[in-house]
Amino acid sequence: MQRSIPDYRPIVSILLVIGLFFYESITSLFTYITPLSGFIFLYLIENIEKKDKSLINLILFIYLAYFELDRGFFLFSSVILFFLYYNLFHKELSSSAMCHNCLRITYIFIYYIGFYILNLFAALIFNHELPKFDITYIIYIISDTILVLL
Repeated sequence: MQRSIPDYRPIVSILLVIGLFFYESITSLFTYITPLSGFIFLYLIENIEKKDKSLINLILFIYLAYFELDRGFFLFSSVILFFLYYNLFHKELSSSAMCHNCLRITYIFIYYIGFYILNLFAALIFNHELPKFDITYIIYIISDTILVLL
């Protein structure tokens, strides 16, 4: 007799949504806790082509949009950055890199620097207040880099 194995993907997705919502609430209160957006960018780069991860990828894109909306950045700038990077630069960068961990750290830097430049460019176009590149970006880069190396 064959046993049926339950599919836990919907439960994992629901728990991921709840966990990310609470985590973003905590990072809004304590600004020096990283919002994990660089780590999520790295995860999306590594898992965007996997069909079994499509629901989790969609949840992570929605989380990035919620993060931008909560912090006052331009909506969908992370999504635009992801698709610009993935379609224009990803194949060349990933094929030329020798060190896998160095490549992952490079993805984190690309995300935070690209996110800042994209928001700066959008602020200039729409005549909004310019974003500040302050110590919080550096803390986020360092903490996401440490998280990736662990």
